[in-house]
Amino acid sequence: MSTNPVPVTILTGFLGAGKTTLLNYILKQQHGYKFAVIVNEVGKIGIDGMLVENQKEEVMEMNNGCLCCTIRKDLVKGVQNLIKRGGFDYLLIETTGIADPGPVAQTFLNIPQLQQYVRLDSIITVVDAEQIEKQMASVETAREQIAMADFILLNKTDLVGEPDLARVEAKARELNSHAQIFRTNQSQVNLKELLDMNAFNLDRKLAADPEFLNELNQRHHHEINSISFEFDAPFNVEKFEYFVQELSEREHIFRSKGFLQIAGNPRRAIFHGVNNRFTILWDRLWEAKEKRASQLVFIGKHLDEKRLRAQIESCLA
Repeated sequence: MSTNPVPVTILTGFLGAGKTTLLNYILKQQHGYKFAVIVNEVGKIGIDGMLVENQKEEVMEMNNGCLCCTIRKDLVKGVQNLIKRGGFDYLLIETTGIADPGPVAQTFLNIPQLQQYVRLDSIITVVDAEQIEKQMASVETAREQIAMADFILLNKTDLVGEPDLARVEAKARELNSHAQIFRTNQSQVNLKELLDMNAFNLDRKLAADPEFLNELNQRHHHEINSISFEFDAPFNVEKFEYFVQELSEREHIFRSKGFLQIAGNPRRAIFHGVNNRFTILWDRLWEAKEKRASQLVFIGKHLDEKRLRAQIESCLA
């Protein structure tokens, strides 16, 4: 491993903005870097870790909560283990969609034993151009993620007209006048303008938030909870699609995702939901010896696990 500190980029953004899509895009490109990757998720079932396509990279999946809570100690340990193993020259950290990036950055700024090996290069915030105004209005985290960014990817611009894009961009500028903004679809951006840019500026962060380095002043968002389900029986796809349509009207769900076993179909299905927009995509064939099970995660405000389970079970074939 080089004696120069390895650059670290934190990928953040609210639930469903396109962070995992960006991560996969970065890993696929010809850029000359060998990455180590740490993926953090909310919930017991790690969907995003399974969606990271380049499994040659060092993927460390950490569940149980956001990095700003008790998982933060595990982040330090994870980075130290990666450093000992070596074999990479860039570290990417994808945070959960409800994490404030400040405490993640603190890990690299407040812990001396890491500073000789890694340096914080940038915080990249991916923004769902269609949903961000609703998210900023209801959850402080969505605003914090934009305010702390060095780069903002205004993503899913194909879903929004130019007047709305201009308005969203202006609101982002109000929160953060220093970040460079890229308009993107599918989180695709010129990586030469994004990686290894020495963009992180601590003075600017402290000007935006004087408590940025204060580890005792962390904001927690207890109104947001995550519920995970696993089912061995296959789903009736028509019933499940009807359930999803009804779901957007009854529950305040920010993000839903998972893998589905569909009755009568040899392929695994991938389920994605952001607010009231849901998609089901056919994925690869189930492998012969693979356990065919459905895994689902729902993240939202004040979710009722018992009611959700009953609704989902009614969709089983």
